[in-house]
Amino acid sequence: MALSPDDFDQTLPPAGSPAARDRGLRRTRRLTRWLAVTAVAATAALGGLYTHLIPGSSPSPATPPPSGQSPPTSSTTSKGDDEEGAPDDGKAAAVTKPAPQAPAQPPTSTQQKPHTTTGAS
Repeated sequence: MALSPDDFDQTLPPAGSPAARDRGLRRTRRLTRWLAVTAVAATAALGGLYTHLIPGSSPSPATPPPSGQSPPTSSTTSKGDDEEGAPDDGKAAAVTKPAPQAPAQPPTSTQQKPHTTTGAS
């Protein structure tokens, strides 16, 4: 369907009239709606992007060791420069990190008065 010249010849209501106010409110609502939709879409897109870029947890959660047994130590490998700054020959150096241990004694509570400071004199 072809546009006629009358399609673009719209008379605007005079400034200060209720029709001008209603037109302005419609435009503001439309702009607000578009901004909200754009913000939600941008948030979803950035969330999806950050989910893939930021390293995090593995897809399957680690299972705790059976009670009474100490957890195994974790080991990681590192490739890169050795101590002198020369490049590594491709062999991975294993670094062993001890797993966290439970404290020898559990924490105990103390019977002290709470210390509170306010700005009042």
